[in-house]
Amino acid sequence: MKQQFSLKQKQLPRLSMQTWLPLLQCSLSDLDKHLQVITNENPCLEVQSGFEVSESSSNRSHTAFMEYQNRVSNTASDEIEWMSVATESLYEKLDNQISAPLFPTPISQKIAKQIIYYINDEGYFEGDVKEIALQCGVDAYKVEQVRQRFAYLEPVGVGAVDYKESFLFQLGDYDLDDELSILLSAMITQFDKMEKFINHPRIHDAKEMIKKLNNPPAIAYMEAEENILPDMFIESKGDEFVIRINHAFYPDLIVNQIDKYDNFAKQKFKEARELVKLLDLRKATLYNIALVLIEKQYSFFMGGKLMPLRLQDVADELGFNESTVSRAISDKYLECSRGVFAFKDFFSNAIDNVSTSEIKSFLKRLVECEEKENPLSDKHLHEEIEKRFHIKMVRRSIAKYRQELDIPAFKERQFLYKLATL
Repeated sequence: MKQQFSLKQKQLPRLSMQTWLPLLQCSLSDLDKHLQVITNENPCLEVQSGFEVSESSSNRSHTAFMEYQNRVSNTASDEIEWMSVATESLYEKLDNQISAPLFPTPISQKIAKQIIYYINDEGYFEGDVKEIALQCGVDAYKVEQVRQRFAYLEPVGVGAVDYKESFLFQLGDYDLDDELSILLSAMITQFDKMEKFINHPRIHDAKEMIKKLNNPPAIAYMEAEENILPDMFIESKGDEFVIRINHAFYPDLIVNQIDKYDNFAKQKFKEARELVKLLDLRKATLYNIALVLIEKQYSFFMGGKLMPLRLQDVADELGFNESTVSRAISDKYLECSRGVFAFKDFFSNAIDNVSTSEIKSFLKRLVECEEKENPLSDKHLHEEIEKRFHIKMVRRSIAKYRQELDIPAFKERQFLYKLATL
């Protein structure tokens, strides 16, 4: 691989660090907006968006944009539907409902508003009723009474302590006959014995009803995942890797001389020229980091596993500060033959020289291959990982890794597996 950039980190002292650091840390998808803010304050600068199409650009940006759109999931219509439903935030929605007759007294309204403070983005209650009772000068029983009234708020199911209680809250929003209501309540509360309900004459109705329930309850108010825009592509050509910067999505900066030539004009013209250099330096920095990643994580790019790698290792290799590398990889992504990865995914600590990324990957495979009738508990996952890598680690690390991978606890997985068999 040939070095394509000649700018070096040593050029930074004569450039504006105040401008450089935010520019380096900004994600590619937000780069347009960031530069537009700077441009609004500098009459010598003009920004042509990397997403725009012009005759002079020979449709380069348009082609790249269409290729990118074809690679990502088609979520545009879903986002439009979501925005039409969730025009206000979850907490605004809840706060607007704290009134009579459901919460008729000032103290019940105070408690309800305090409960909202402990509801997470998914809609689940994560607080302690005893702590809220102390804050509001009441007993815990009163707080729990008020929390139970959240079963009548929208979105339905919000304020529950877990998915089972949320499902029970949501059942109250449907007009169910007694037999079906009793069956559904029993299925939800006794998920570990769900097989006992399989031969129930109303099992089909119950299954169709459960499909209508939201998990998590505030799913309509959760932020939609943004499509990932890679900053660069790493391609294998023969016996070498080629790094290609995603230039098509970089804005073009145009520096214009203004009519006046006073101190203000000269200063703004200088700042405009420096910003162009800083944008090139951003590309150079990311390119150089990618070079080191290929060298240090060569086995991964060849289809193998990730090796332990610290930010300081890359900083030492390039002569940067560790903080510079940290800013540079923030919200940055690369695409290779194995998929799209965040730069930070290539950095991990090690347990007895085993990368935590490799441990997480193995944990994920264990869950994907587990027996649906008998999911693996954190205890069993812990034992399998220690056996596989010949290491010693604390069990609470398994729960931490599992949560980072968005893998539910084994009891919740057991419920979901059994529900799928009905």
